[in-house]
Amino acid sequence: MAGRFVEFYNVFAHHFQYWGKDSTHHARNYLSGLLGTVRRKNIGRIEEDVAESNYQGMQQFISDSPWDHHGLLDAINYHAEGMLGSHRDSALYLDETSFLKKGHASVGVKRQYCGRIGKIENCQIGVFACLGRAERAQLVDYRLFLPEDWADDPERCNKVKIPENHRVHRTKAELALELVTKARVRGLNYQWIGGDAIYGTNSELTEALEDMGEIFLMDVTSAVKVWDQDLQLELPSKHAGKGRPYSIGQVTNPEVRHRNVAELTREYFETESRQVKLRSTSKAPLVYRVWVKEVWLWDKTSASSDKKRAYLLLNNVHAKSPFSYCFD
Repeated sequence: MAGRFVEFYNVFAHHFQYWGKDSTHHARNYLSGLLGTVRRKNIGRIEEDVAESNYQGMQQFISDSPWDHHGLLDAINYHAEGMLGSHRDSALYLDETSFLKKGHASVGVKRQYCGRIGKIENCQIGVFACLGRAERAQLVDYRLFLPEDWADDPERCNKVKIPENHRVHRTKAELALELVTKARVRGLNYQWIGGDAIYGTNSELTEALEDMGEIFLMDVTSAVKVWDQDLQLELPSKHAGKGRPYSIGQVTNPEVRHRNVAELTREYFETESRQVKLRSTSKAPLVYRVWVKEVWLWDKTSASSDKKRAYLLLNNVHAKSPFSYCFD
């Protein structure tokens, strides 16, 4: 195991050499500590756990060393693509996670919703992208979420040395879109994008992904409304009668219904779902009941040309969880 760790580390070690200085030993010790057995992964505990490590050296390496993390991420993306990309099952997964914190000094920390414990708590939040295939996944990029009150406080940003060009509040969906754009620039090849309801119910993000030609499968909440058939829309025409003329398309097929996905599921899941064998296990095959339905999206205020076709997907394992859209 130690030999494999050294071999793995040596692939990336040159990224920690800069301006005639060499921080490779601090990087190796810090990585060893992150993979170690101590529960808390702060530098003090890592020093206790890793022989020959030095607290001051690791602290300087983490806080002030000028090594270029962009180059390291490019290298990680290159290796991830070689192992997991360019396959029909390759996917880019978008998700966020939170880090519980004490105090108010850590960048971006505040009392906000913490998904790890399911309530409002003092924490940091990051948005992450992973390249995955089947049961394997590799982190390929990340962005730290900076709340508005942080972005609007120059003194606080100066104190923790946030770069000038990063002192801007962006939503998690905006950060996710940036991760997707960067993944393509770095040459990652995947077939589709996955995400939870934070991203799937954000129309600005999904429309931007669609404009980029991306295929995506994302959760939505059961309260989201869809049209259960293809809409027949009539374009506005010159208005000769009384009243204000229509400025948007009108639905002309009265049988189409605008319903939330929970109602559709109650009506169709039992009769239209089918069994799918996902994989074999040591005990028995893992079998799901899966239901897929073609639906249409139109918000009643946009032009008739803005209607979109999507596919609603549900399996019985997550029948009480958010549903998923797959856009074609």
